[in-house]
Amino acid sequence: MLRRLLERFLSRSKGLEYRIDPAIGTAELVGLAARQSMALFRGVVRGRPLVFLDGGVKLRSSARIQIGRFSKIGAGSLIEGLSRDGITIGRGVSLGRRGRIRATATLTELGAGVRIGDFVGLGDGFYLGAFGGIEIESETIVGERLTVHSDNHDFDDETKAIRSQATTGLPVKIGARCWIGSNVTILGGVEIGDDSVIGAGCVVTRSFPKGSVIVGNPARMIKSRFGDKTEPGSTAKD
Repeated sequence: MLRRLLERFLSRSKGLEYRIDPAIGTAELVGLAARQSMALFRGVVRGRPLVFLDGGVKLRSSARIQIGRFSKIGAGSLIEGLSRDGITIGRGVSLGRRGRIRATATLTELGAGVRIGDFVGLGDGFYLGAFGGIEIESETIVGERLTVHSDNHDFDDETKAIRSQATTGLPVKIGARCWIGSNVTILGGVEIGDDSVIGAGCVVTRSFPKGSVIVGNPARMIKSRFGDKTEPGSTAKD
């Protein structure tokens, strides 16, 4: 009975048909249900019904943070809402443990913010630096320790310390249904097309079209998933 109830709930919350491995015992399912019930209770207490908040989650400038139903924020994660456009997290999103979302580093200028689409999953240890704005489209899944930096420090004036020069916002967009491996860094101004795959350890410094399979540091396109004739190095907007 518990197994069927959990399968129905998970199917609804994750937007796909969900079947629990029969090797998982009843006692383990009871423990899982208890932990998720506590996370759901934390969401209710903090005015976020149907949002799962693990222990130690911090939501700062929370009025600027929108979280969709059935989304889960992992233990120890920090989401800082202070930004022009706020932080929007869609339905059924899973954010891993010990992650951070930050758009504004100083009070002299608000950063842009973040929009995460439905059913996105980010692994543990993620960092989204959203001064220039970050958009992650629906159903993209990401391994551990993703870092995204949507800005760059100006350093042209050699008479001034870099810390005293301007910061330029460079929006980042990650398309829908992508798969991004662990330990990937994405730099400002990059746009990743829908349905792309980024291998573990990549440093992505430029944009790639839809369906790209990307590897290396600096990242390069090795093929298209769809057999397109797009030349490696073309941008997602081409």
